[in-house]
Amino acid sequence: MPSATAQAGNDRPVDDPAQRRRVLLTCLTGMFATTFTATLLTVSLRTVADDLGSTVGVVSWAVTGSLFALAVAMPILGKVGDIRGHRRTFITGTALAVVFSAATALAWDATSLIAFRIIAQLAGSATIPASFAMLFAVFPPNERVRPSAWASGVLSGASVTGLAIGGVIIDLVGWRAVFSLQAVIAAVPLMAAIRVLPPDRGVRRVALDRAGAAVLALAVFAVTFGVNRAAVWGATPLVIILLVSVVPLFWVLTVIERRSAEPVVPLELLAAREVRAAGLTSFMLSASHMGNFLVTPLLLQGRFGLSVTLTSVVTMCRTLSIALAAPSASWLGTRLGPRLLASIAGGVYALALLLLAYGTMAGVLWVVIVGLIMSGLAFGHAQPPLIVIASHGASESNFGLVTSLQQTAGQIGGVVGTSLLSALVADTLAPGPFAVSYLIAAGFAVLAAAGVLVLSPRSTTGPRSTTFGALGGTGSTTGTGKIIGPAEGAVTGDAAPSTGIGTAMVTSALADTAETADAGLDADTGSEADSKAGSGSGSATGSGRKARAQGL
Repeated sequence: MPSATAQAGNDRPVDDPAQRRRVLLTCLTGMFATTFTATLLTVSLRTVADDLGSTVGVVSWAVTGSLFALAVAMPILGKVGDIRGHRRTFITGTALAVVFSAATALAWDATSLIAFRIIAQLAGSATIPASFAMLFAVFPPNERVRPSAWASGVLSGASVTGLAIGGVIIDLVGWRAVFSLQAVIAAVPLMAAIRVLPPDRGVRRVALDRAGAAVLALAVFAVTFGVNRAAVWGATPLVIILLVSVVPLFWVLTVIERRSAEPVVPLELLAAREVRAAGLTSFMLSASHMGNFLVTPLLLQGRFGLSVTLTSVVTMCRTLSIALAAPSASWLGTRLGPRLLASIAGGVYALALLLLAYGTMAGVLWVVIVGLIMSGLAFGHAQPPLIVIASHGASESNFGLVTSLQQTAGQIGGVVGTSLLSALVADTLAPGPFAVSYLIAAGFAVLAAAGVLVLSPRSTTGPRSTTFGALGGTGSTTGTGKIIGPAEGAVTGDAAPSTGIGTAMVTSALADTAETADAGLDADTGSEADSKAGSGSGSATGSGRKARAQGL
């Protein structure tokens, strides 16, 4: 099988459709194989805890700890791919996922299980921004909605597959066999990647901005863990310290990044309208989706009296709908354009939530199920175009970082949504609080639909830079569902992919500082990169706006 090298040159996508399909298939297989066990332990916590002589509360940190680690490390993983090469990142991440999935099957106690799962999840998640980076490199800009849509569907399907087959395999042969199976499956795309994936071009021999990476990790941890624990612990001293420290940490980050020769978060990214529009939309949409995802199982069990098994089946309808939206999202994206499709999908998502609120108050289960399916289809159509919008605001050498920051924005939004709506419904069985929570989630969806329409430019024709540095791209969070505390409530199959929406404002404070730093510069005009051959770096200018670009 020939390698899908960029035969068209290092500044154009791959011309051969067959080569593009091979790259697409390899990337999709790798993302599926490394992520389908992400939600598996949520349906087998008690079984695993009994086998390891531990408690459900301790073992559940194999899931929760992975999600927090992912939120903290994702921006750094994307940047590593940008400066070290996305092919290398994909292969290394897949190889480590194989090793530590096999190690999970051999875990001897809860501590080893938690450690192995966190490492395996982090390694597997590195394949996601790397995959989108390479896909964006080999597909022309006007076709990027297609691979984005398929990746969204695959990642959503991965979470469903883990939940669907995981329970059966665990009942038949035990939980260890599932992770052994994952190691075998992940070895297949690993071998294919070595032969198929395009070689890294324009890899920059620069050091990672470790100070910036450390401060960024602390800031993301403070906001995600602080908001999450606030809903459980209340206003404890630790929670207050974490939340109060968020703004100062992001201020310190901007100071570090201004002085860094190779910043982990180039501030000019946050000045681009496309980047900020897609980031804000990601935040709002994830707050809406993850917030109502959390309350829906409680509604089905408390209001409608469904068992845990039936609750899982009903909620998986939404996740399957996300996966099934991939073909039509690909088709519509090329005809309506990413901006309009994302806005329409956000509006439909809001209507679906209104339907859920009505079904809740009326006590009609089939209306709730229709609302769940409708929301899944809308979510599946909203994610891929957001990836494309964000990619148009960044140079191609920063696509990996764009992806990772976008996922972080979505995760922060998800934490805010779940914390707010879970506090609203609490332990109630009355329909009123559930209906209000759906209405609040609908409000988030409306803001997402309006935000992408108003904030993003009317015409997004391609990346701001036309030079190819290290292959960059945009990706998706694995379908790992929500960030929760240990064993808090039933966890069901509506695991949500924050499927790569592109780059984002990590917080408005960081974005505002970036805007101040770039005051007077035009973020709306595209820039043409002036590559400097041999030096590996160049400058891109356009209408007074300076943007860093990596040439070849």
